[in-house]
Amino acid sequence: MKYEDGHVSVSEYAKEIHIGNNVWISCNVVVCGGVHIGNNSVIGAGSVVTKDIPDNCLAYGNPCKPIRIITEKDTKLDLL
Repeated sequence: MKYEDGHVSVSEYAKEIHIGNNVWISCNVVVCGGVHIGNNSVIGAGSVVTKDIPDNCLAYGNPCKPIRIITEKDTKLDLL
């Protein structure tokens, strides 16, 4: 926007995004404003996150949807 006095303003407003602890966001993911991604969740590649994702959840797609809960069975701690 250009004002009468000649200065230009390029102001933008977006809602906050909240990303929990221990979250893995894969490549080419878009997270829209106002979204909350819960702790220990995984967002699959190419997803468009338009709604909140709960804790401990595998989610992917366009629009991104929770697919299943991540459990202890998904860990590789027994390999150490």
